[in-house]
Amino acid sequence: MTAPAPMPRPEFILLTGPLGSGKTTLLTDFLQSGDMSETGVIVNDAGEVNVDGAVLSADTRDLAMATLSDGCICCSMGNSLQEGIDAVLEARAVRGLGPPRRIILETSGLAEPAPIVRSLRAVRQMAFDLRIISTFDAGQPRVGDDFLPHYACQLAAAQVVVLTKLDVMPEADWNPRAEEARAFNPLAAQILEADPRARALAAFSRAYAEPEPRAAHFSALPVGSARITVANARWQPNATWADISEWIDNLTGFLGARLLRLKGLVQPMGHADPVLINGIGDAFSPPRSVRMADDRKLGLTLILRDVAQDELARWTGHLSQPKLDFQ
Repeated sequence: MTAPAPMPRPEFILLTGPLGSGKTTLLTDFLQSGDMSETGVIVNDAGEVNVDGAVLSADTRDLAMATLSDGCICCSMGNSLQEGIDAVLEARAVRGLGPPRRIILETSGLAEPAPIVRSLRAVRQMAFDLRIISTFDAGQPRVGDDFLPHYACQLAAAQVVVLTKLDVMPEADWNPRAEEARAFNPLAAQILEADPRARALAAFSRAYAEPEPRAAHFSALPVGSARITVANARWQPNATWADISEWIDNLTGFLGARLLRLKGLVQPMGHADPVLINGIGDAFSPPRSVRMADDRKLGLTLILRDVAQDELARWTGHLSQPKLDFQ
């Protein structure tokens, strides 16, 4: 008898995006689209009244949900994230339900993902796969520089970017908006779907959960803002793991909060398979070996904020590696 396939680990889905970009609408459409008995939701609203939580509670009364109203979760002190997870699990236990297959945290529009990712490392009850989804309002002009710090962090961290409000736009305008979003994050999958229900189901589908890592795709893209730089770092075949890891550590220290995302594949000397590197700000997943086809493209994609090309080139210039290309 064939053994049953192992169940995938539960997901922790971080739903982020700027104010008014359609996060709550996307989440509500998803929750109203089917059986949500295996879903828990945590809503973080930075205001005194948790408006998003009230909206979701009214629309989905049987949902196991926790609301956090003590400020933006990425900068508030204490264990609010752990308390939110505790509340969701307790609500499910009261109803005789087991652990959820997914917990969705809807952040405020001001939240930056990296501090939340660091907090998730301390969660004690469950192991999970993390996925970050960012909404992108396709119906509005590009967010101005006043909003860029939070907005760029959210887009750069995402594995999935959902273009919202396409249902009120002509289809001819979709691709320019998609290219604008891609300029902020060339690594993310994109969802372009006019029907709100289909868009929501696609956004939270495991089909976009990156079950297998992909090599960084290097191509020339228009930059979405003068303050955003996308660069590709590539090493010579004789680079050792010590060389690569030291460079990444030094880069993280040098750039600080200006490093928004770092992801890609490297193949240190002596390693049979490439190694996946994945960082959101200064929060990094453990490196892991990945089996890939022979035509793999190696290198790291860096998404940077307020970093001039000549500044990064000068900093790298006194080091023997890697080679940097800018998009």
